[in-house]
Amino acid sequence: MDTLERLKKLFSSVYDGEMILDGIDEKTRVSEDLGMKSIAMLYMAMAIEQEFGVNLTNEDLPHMQTVGDIIRLIEEKL
Repeated sequence: MDTLERLKKLFSSVYDGEMILDGIDEKTRVSEDLGMKSIAMLYMAMAIEQEFGVNLTNEDLPHMQTVGDIIRLIEEKL
């Protein structure tokens, strides 16, 4: 399973399966398109750390604007 598909599952788990995953791609904006607020981003960051075995810092969070940004961040930290 590629990084995008793994992220989609994480988005779904953070939103208890209530997020529509169709159409999510690297250009999808996390806040504007997915409606993620600060607390959801924190949960997402924790889920990413657990799923991918990476450590995210507070400085990383503002750089997580699009799904593509998150993928690149994960790949840099692997």
